[in-house]
Amino acid sequence: MPILIALAGALVTGLIYWVRYGDGMEHIDHAVRDWRTARRRRASERDIRSAPVRSLRSPADAAGVLMTLVARQRGVPTPEQESEILTQMRDVTDPGDDLATRMAVIRHAADQAPDPDTAIQSLAPLLRDRLTQAERDDLCRMLRAVATVHQGPTEPQNRFIEQVRRAIHEDR
Repeated sequence: MPILIALAGALVTGLIYWVRYGDGMEHIDHAVRDWRTARRRRASERDIRSAPVRSLRSPADAAGVLMTLVARQRGVPTPEQESEILTQMRDVTDPGDDLATRMAVIRHAADQAPDPDTAIQSLAPLLRDRLTQAERDDLCRMLRAVATVHQGPTEPQNRFIEQVRRAIHEDR
């Protein structure tokens, strides 16, 4: 036991001398600075990637992104899911709108979303402000309709829909 105490004392003494008289503080400062820089870089990259989602101004586009993301909770969206998304989008857009262009924007925004949680957080204020209570309920119905393609929603899809429902129905 005394040998372990002596070893621990020697290590602590060496560490103190290294920090105080050597270049230990410089190494510690560099490590902390690198850690902070990496954290800022990750946050910046996440903000850059979520810019297409945050730039959406139409509730219909936001709903399209959420429908695409709920389809992706099962994996790569199938043609049947894409067809259901188009059907749901036709119901909420004007007949004269170019749906192909709108879907290209929606797919791009959904591709760039860093994760579904960030997309929900970015789109929830827009949907809360611009949709009525009935329209919010209709959005949840639309998400459920996309999720029910292929024998009903999976557990991740149910969690996603519930998370969207909570985010757009909470009052701020």
